[in-house]
Amino acid sequence: MLILLSMGCVSCKASAFYPVRDYLDALARESGIVASDDEDSFKQLLVWGVVEENDVSLLEKDLDCAFLSRSICRLFQWEGDPLIVLKKEGYLSPKRKETDRVNEKEALEIIRRAVKALNSRTYEPLYESEYAEEPKSEEEALKEGGLFESHEGWKIANRTEDGALEIRSASFDEVFEKFHLEDSSFVDFSGAIVIPYGDVFEDSSYVNEKYTLLAESNNHVFYKNGYRISYTLNTSGIDFHISKNRSGLNIYLDVSLRNVKPQISWHKEKNNLKNCFFSLSFNTTEKFGVSSGRYRDYRIRFKDLDASSFKKLLSSLLEPLNESEEAEFPVCTIKIPLKHLPGVFLSLDLKVKLHASGKGEFVLYNTHQLGFETRNGKIRYINENDHDFNGVLQASAKTMLCVNLGIEAAGFSLADVEADGGIRGVVRTTTHFYDKEGNMESAEMKIPYAGMNELSDGNPDVLVCGDLSLHWLLDLEFNTQKTQMNRLGFTRRLSLLDEENQLFGGLHHIENGHFVEKCTRKKRQQIKEMEQVKSDRIILDSYAEVLRKGENYCIIIKALPEGCSVDDLTYESSDSTIASVQSGEITAENSGSTQIIVKTKDGKHQAYVNILVSTQ
Repeated sequence: MLILLSMGCVSCKASAFYPVRDYLDALARESGIVASDDEDSFKQLLVWGVVEENDVSLLEKDLDCAFLSRSICRLFQWEGDPLIVLKKEGYLSPKRKETDRVNEKEALEIIRRAVKALNSRTYEPLYESEYAEEPKSEEEALKEGGLFESHEGWKIANRTEDGALEIRSASFDEVFEKFHLEDSSFVDFSGAIVIPYGDVFEDSSYVNEKYTLLAESNNHVFYKNGYRISYTLNTSGIDFHISKNRSGLNIYLDVSLRNVKPQISWHKEKNNLKNCFFSLSFNTTEKFGVSSGRYRDYRIRFKDLDASSFKKLLSSLLEPLNESEEAEFPVCTIKIPLKHLPGVFLSLDLKVKLHASGKGEFVLYNTHQLGFETRNGKIRYINENDHDFNGVLQASAKTMLCVNLGIEAAGFSLADVEADGGIRGVVRTTTHFYDKEGNMESAEMKIPYAGMNELSDGNPDVLVCGDLSLHWLLDLEFNTQKTQMNRLGFTRRLSLLDEENQLFGGLHHIENGHFVEKCTRKKRQQIKEMEQVKSDRIILDSYAEVLRKGENYCIIIKALPEGCSVDDLTYESSDSTIASVQSGEITAENSGSTQIIVKTKDGKHQAYVNILVSTQ
């Protein structure tokens, strides 16, 4: 007992230590001061002003309240005694002392709270500008030269030595000597200007494609690449419905963009951008669905074929059956005026990428806060993403939504963020073919799982399985090429989620439309007639079974009444919505309990199998 107590004390003591180096790595990473593992956390925090050069000697020491307080106060640029300030702000309890050690759990919670507060700013609306030179009317500028604003943006007109007029685009610095902008209000979409893509085609193959834009109260409709696109505006956001029917595939994507809130503080004077803060918070919901009945159009009765004929016929039809839909296109640009700031807009560009090969439906919920802050000529990135998934997928599919959100003022794009994210699901189809002896041959098929299910429906000798892998995808770009921040060198691309990011663990094998732990398809047990066993009834190997959704169980006959054969038996389910039966093979459909009735054709003899389908 003494040894156990001693070991317990050592464990408690060790958990109280958290090295300063590990703490600074976590602080730099979570605050966005470093965006990759290749960057030196201490050096970047030094540039940001969070640590001092002599702090390098403390890296291997244990984190205490004194160091934590100093670093957090420097991150916020708070004045005063660091320990007192952190107690006042509620990060540390009033009883803590400078020499008290801080464990990992407490330190990470303080970092989380600090970063959340650091990324949440409140600004009163502010718009101040001062021109670098007095703008002229276009007519005056073309005569005398000078700065003027045209429908194409700001221009500068100059007369060359030989008297010729030279006109060029003006840069932001040539237009404004001083430009101050602040705001943190939610965006009202009711005044949005929506510009559908399609007036200009980069690909000559689109020359004959027509756009029609119809106003139906608050609902607007246009067409692109065979897709019907409609949208509805409201105060809190915009909703899109994108749909198409091709070769029996009915495809739709519903996109909802809500609660867009920019937080911006931009102060530029005499070609010098002072410390800047830019953040955009928004929610997106994507509902993607594909229904398919195209395989039913084939007049061949696949359910009546034996396994060998089924397989041969399938190979000859493989190419037309394996058709899929893939599309990538821009949808529209949206410009939303910011209420309190004249001439300032939130600009939104929307693109979609779709791929579908069969049946499925799922919903993605995303919450984003993206942006950056500059200080001392350096930048930290704000990248908070949360997502959720709900749905069923029975064929390979991919949906990607690319949203570019930025701030435009006086015709110039100041800063933007671009999120290109979605889900890619791959369903590998395996079909099991049974011969008359119950032997099983398995083959991986190129036809989507949902399609194979349609084709094999009702055929007891052809059973289909699917294996699903589902991945989040998310790429971010801060300050694209069109922005002023990009021209100042503040730009970055991040690939946060890729093919390695499995959406879920646990069950991913599909049988009969349900997820199961593993494949249950096996060589069928032959039903042997037990005529040598004298019996006045049907005797079964088991009279009760517990199954999970999607699992199968084959009824085993131990003995039959004299004069009866296996061919004389019929099978019936009391509730086929819970468990169905075909040729003696039971399939668990939904949770609940039911009975499977085994009886002779003349109805003189019968037996019962009690089935319980569990939710686990």
